[in-house]
Amino acid sequence: MVLLVSIIAAVAWGTPIQADLHLDTPTQLHRKEVGIDAPGLEAGLRQLQAGGTNLAVEVLWPPRRADHVAHTLALLDRLESAIDSQDMLQIVRSPTEARTTGEAGRIGVLVSLEGTHGLKEDDWRASLQGLQARGLGMVGLTWSFSTPFAGSSGDGGGGLTEKGRELVSLCQATGLIVDLSHASRDTTLEVCTTSPVPVIASHSNAHTLSPHPRNLSDDEIRCIAATGGVIGLNLHGPFVGGARDLGAVVAQANHLAHIGGHGVVALGSDFDGLIQPVKGLPNASNLPDLWRALKTAGWSEAQIRGVQGENFLRAWSGVTSAVR
Repeated sequence: MVLLVSIIAAVAWGTPIQADLHLDTPTQLHRKEVGIDAPGLEAGLRQLQAGGTNLAVEVLWPPRRADHVAHTLALLDRLESAIDSQDMLQIVRSPTEARTTGEAGRIGVLVSLEGTHGLKEDDWRASLQGLQARGLGMVGLTWSFSTPFAGSSGDGGGGLTEKGRELVSLCQATGLIVDLSHASRDTTLEVCTTSPVPVIASHSNAHTLSPHPRNLSDDEIRCIAATGGVIGLNLHGPFVGGARDLGAVVAQANHLAHIGGHGVVALGSDFDGLIQPVKGLPNASNLPDLWRALKTAGWSEAQIRGVQGENFLRAWSGVTSAVR
């Protein structure tokens, strides 16, 4: 049924959605003080266009050693300036806006926060609402360390705190996608076993194939899939494992599909996130090679369109349709 919904959506709209659920390009724009069309980026405007991406999840990531709240806002300022400078880019706040932006030949930008340490701890509701008013559509509960809201896989953290449960509830009530990449196992399982809407892991792989703390156990994959959510294939070599090449990425996709069904597989490259890209996929312009590799491995056109973006749009629609 999940795959059928994705197929119907793809037929109803002429331009395929190609979404990348995790791009750290705002960090590179900030560090290098360059525009989004500058050469040398892994997922700048040039690379996105060349590779066919028309829905880019751009991430606000406050580093460990920073004023987290101020850095988050600085990245958002930089991203907004980049969008304002390019007619090709537009912030999108819903699946429908993403569709119509793609139909117009433009690239939709969905803004994501990577880690709740980017919120004002003493006034997190107002902080979250302020970001949402400026286009925030996705919230990653943690980065590599636990926060007052949730445990991280990076430091062996526990589950949600009471404050974290309140935050997740508010996100779901207001249509914000909850992202579990970087979350601890306890946090991930608690969120997805209790969630009334799809939840995602924007940029994570399978622990069975590459036993890194950042990757998901089979139980976590099943749990996310059961919500109707998706898992974005991460293209950082150490998380992919194996030969760290296209074949290893396909193996990750195959495992996610075997455990959670083809409808759970998406793409979350982590480009511009200081990664070690796998051989054969150095930047976003090379993504057509991944689609060809999946086809060679026996994936159908409908299944590949699911990975490209239809699976994510279905999950996102499930989040926004439940807003009360």
